[in-house]
Amino acid sequence: HAFAAPVGALVIAALSFGAARSAAAQSTDRAAPPAHFAPMAFLAESCWKGAFPDNVATDEHCFTWVYGKQFLRDKHIVRNGKTPYEGETMYALDVAAKQVSYVYWSSDGNTMRGTVESRGDSLIFPTRLDTPKGPIEIKAVWTRLGPDRYRVWQAQKVGDAWKPMMTMELTRSGAAR
Repeated sequence: HAFAAPVGALVIAALSFGAARSAAAQSTDRAAPPAHFAPMAFLAESCWKGAFPDNVATDEHCFTWVYGKQFLRDKHIVRNGKTPYEGETMYALDVAAKQVSYVYWSSDGNTMRGTVESRGDSLIFPTRLDTPKGPIEIKAVWTRLGPDRYRVWQAQKVGDAWKPMMTMELTRSGAAR
């Protein structure tokens, strides 16, 4: 068989390359996240759950690293006894702006883009939404309360002031799925 040796060498080379890539991926999984994600790293590889102020609807966020910790994915679902509302956010470094930015997609067809600022134990998400009735400015602040809890505060800008919309505490509810 004239092709046996070259084909066998190619198979061994491919298997070796795959093993090397797998080892590299595993070492990336254990590596610290890039510095720009350090303030958000406590969220990763966990699910977090909280109840809305009505104590009926719940919101669960599950955060996972993707592509060698170059991105942080947040899949969330709001359950309120009716059809669940779902969304997914992908966080990444905006190299030009030198800050973390995000894109959010929701089950109702909306998309939002924004940035993440870090101040002390808080992550601030200023967002401007363009709607048919004009732009809306909203802001969420996630404040870390300990290793397994954070508080979410959301507000909408009305005139020159921020009008609070809701507050919720989320607790770590297990490993991300």
